[in-house]
Amino acid sequence: MNALPHPPTRLLVVITEKHKCDAVMAAARNAGADGGTIMLGKGTAENKWLRMLGLDDVEKELLWSVMPARLTCSVMDALRRAPGLSSTRGVMFTIDLVSALHLAGKPLFSASSSQEESMSASLPASSPYELIAVIVNNGGADLVMDAARQAGATGGTVVNARGTARPEDTPFFGITIVPEKELVLILCPGKETEDIMKRILEEFSHAEQGTGIAFRMPVSSFDTLGSKK
Repeated sequence: MNALPHPPTRLLVVITEKHKCDAVMAAARNAGADGGTIMLGKGTAENKWLRMLGLDDVEKELLWSVMPARLTCSVMDALRRAPGLSSTRGVMFTIDLVSALHLAGKPLFSASSSQEESMSASLPASSPYELIAVIVNNGGADLVMDAARQAGATGGTVVNARGTARPEDTPFFGITIVPEKELVLILCPGKETEDIMKRILEEFSHAEQGTGIAFRMPVSSFDTLGSKK
């Protein structure tokens, strides 16, 4: 007997000013979201004079919240309308997930291999925006952003991270994930991602093997936070 298809699931990502994600999460919960994860990051200003003076790093917060696709419109609309967020600067977007699991308890959504294939085929071939994610060793984020800007990127968000660094861990795509990593997130129009990815790869073409990985994914429902006036 074939299993019933699971409802589509999406990851809502909100990138905003520091100390604002608690208000974002409260508004999202009021609209039906279960919860989320908040992490710290830093923005990268595109003004070259600020960069020369060392004033380009702006602290950011990122909210990651997994929810049924049917909720995303109401949650994002609630964030647009929340009185406490009217002057907040930031962006929000969603990413289609093939599978999402709670690590404890019942699965939120789990797709069989056949369902994964059918869902992947149903995802849009192109999206107005794409998210480029680059994981590099600590200190490599500046090189990533410099290369990305040369290809047209206007900015990005850097998140400090770390790997597990256990000898028995299986390398990820041939790369041993060790402590002190930086995750660079670059949101850009889909038509620009190929050039940006190519320029980033060129920048690291002579780097030591295992320096990092880069991947891209389509996003949907992109919008900005704060007043549109």
